[in-house]
Amino acid sequence: MAINETLLAQVLGIVTLGFLGGFWFLPGGVLALRRRALGELQVDVRPGYSPETLYRLLQLYGRDGIRSFRHMLMADMIFPAVYGALLFLLGDLAAAAHPAAAGAASIVCAMAIAAACFDYIENIFLLYVLRRLPRRQAFAARAAGICTTLKMLSIVAALGVLTIVSLSPAGRLIAPGAAGTQRASQDSIWTF
Repeated sequence: MAINETLLAQVLGIVTLGFLGGFWFLPGGVLALRRRALGELQVDVRPGYSPETLYRLLQLYGRDGIRSFRHMLMADMIFPAVYGALLFLLGDLAAAAHPAAAGAASIVCAMAIAAACFDYIENIFLLYVLRRLPRRQAFAARAAGICTTLKMLSIVAALGVLTIVSLSPAGRLIAPGAAGTQRASQDSIWTF
């Protein structure tokens, strides 16, 4: 049986949901760390955190929580490839379904790659911070926070553009016509 893009997207979607479920609900996951941190959300899902926030949360996690966080970060070295490939493939499928919006779909693909790259860099910096404990690594902590913000923005941008492309019927995008009139055009307002 040949695998097609739609089937691959479905498989990657299921694997992505599996990762998310594991990250959130397994022992030592996001919810367990949140309980240890007195209800605060962990840093790699919190945009704009500072080094002070990171080190305060690590102190609240304690030794066992830090070990759980490290294990999650190690698993998160696989996850960006999965969700990045999924978002990229969805962008490619959107371009095929809406040829007039191929430019916008390419933005989805670019944002998928950016999100995965920022996630990897964030994880590397966070693992470096954990390895250097109890010493503080302000630069690495700040860089991880910046990468988290850029990762989240890339994911939101990819999903936002994907939603817009998916909801716009192919060939119905309007381009301004001569003398202020409008005409339906096969050229997309999204093509750059």
